[in-house]
Amino acid sequence: MTPGKDLRCITLLSMMVLVGCAVFEDKEAVYLRSAEGRATQDEVKQQLGPPVMTKSRVSGDSLWIYQIRTQQPGSRINAPGTWCDEYVLTFESRGVLREWTHRSYFHGGENNPTYCVPGGMDGKEP
Repeated sequence: MTPGKDLRCITLLSMMVLVGCAVFEDKEAVYLRSAEGRATQDEVKQQLGPPVMTKSRVSGDSLWIYQIRTQQPGSRINAPGTWCDEYVLTFESRGVLREWTHRSYFHGGENNPTYCVPGGMDGKEP
């Protein structure tokens, strides 16, 4: 291949990866990305429902924790188990979403894990 073709190939592959990531991004992440810095607690609750857990900080900020569990039945290709996605949302004292994080973990062979993600906010990791 020539250098020009190599660059085009790399560019095309990069674009395919970016499109693939956008297609497979879950609805919670899509919403939170658009809501960051502007959505109130009431607006977030309308979109995502009530959080699994809430925590208050001395600063007046509050944390909301969402955990979404999805069972994977298993096949010749995939092991059975449960995917757990944990979203930790930080609201400033005025109740506006300041920032959020997302972590995902696969519990292979478990259909009802006691914790969501290792080191997660539920404090129930092994």
